[in-house]
Amino acid sequence: MQRSVYQQVIAVVVVVALAVFAFLRVRAGFAANSITLDWSIFSKPSQLTQGTYLTTILIGMLLTIRLALIGIVFAMLLGTLVGVSRLSHNPVVNRVAAAYVEFFRNTPLLVQIFFWNFGVINVLPAPIKNWLFNHSPEQWAVIAALSVYTSSYIAETIRAGILSVPKGQTEAAKSLGLNGSQVLSLVTLPQAFRAVLPPLGSQFLNLTKNSSLASQIGVAELFYYGTQVQSYTFRGFESITAITVAYLVLSLTITFLLNLLSRRLALPGR
Repeated sequence: MQRSVYQQVIAVVVVVALAVFAFLRVRAGFAANSITLDWSIFSKPSQLTQGTYLTTILIGMLLTIRLALIGIVFAMLLGTLVGVSRLSHNPVVNRVAAAYVEFFRNTPLLVQIFFWNFGVINVLPAPIKNWLFNHSPEQWAVIAALSVYTSSYIAETIRAGILSVPKGQTEAAKSLGLNGSQVLSLVTLPQAFRAVLPPLGSQFLNLTKNSSLASQIGVAELFYYGTQVQSYTFRGFESITAITVAYLVLSLTITFLLNLLSRRLALPGR
């Protein structure tokens, strides 16, 4: 017990020492290159939006949250459907689902964003295309790409969760007179979701961070506005730090909410 305490103290001392060393080196580097930090830029009037540059960052952050939330909902729906289809006894359904997973997992997300924005939207039926052009088509292209790309990973997670449910559960449900869809929706999927909640959370975090690629087609989300602030103020370190802190806040918030949900869904005695 005493040895364990000593090890923890030593670990804390080492971490603090490394942090202090890194801080001193960074400060020395700034001084050597005559770099001064000016955090007051975020209180100055913004040339990009109404309010200050801090307001600009927050506006971009709100759009990032919107893209992430809609993308998570669609990714979960698609991922669950494809994951269940991967276990279908119908060979056509099974192989189509497998092809979906392999195709979208093995092509870069940025390429998929370009594909949806410059390709798919232009060949959609006229009513849908007109609606999209009146409702930020670039944002919907990003949402589609994020949803499809992330759903290919979620599908494999859901498939693993279903396979982890003991066969005795499904056999008992069938013996009570439940049909296949009832067994899936009332017995298998609830247990599978509980089992795979941590890896699902990782995919939600990835989707949120991957939304920064939306800036490549001009969507004014967090990363886009952060880099624009850098261009207008010539304050690269401060701007990138603001972007980093904003993404960190989003990630920690998602992690906190998922931990709360995990505790709520935890089985008694575990």
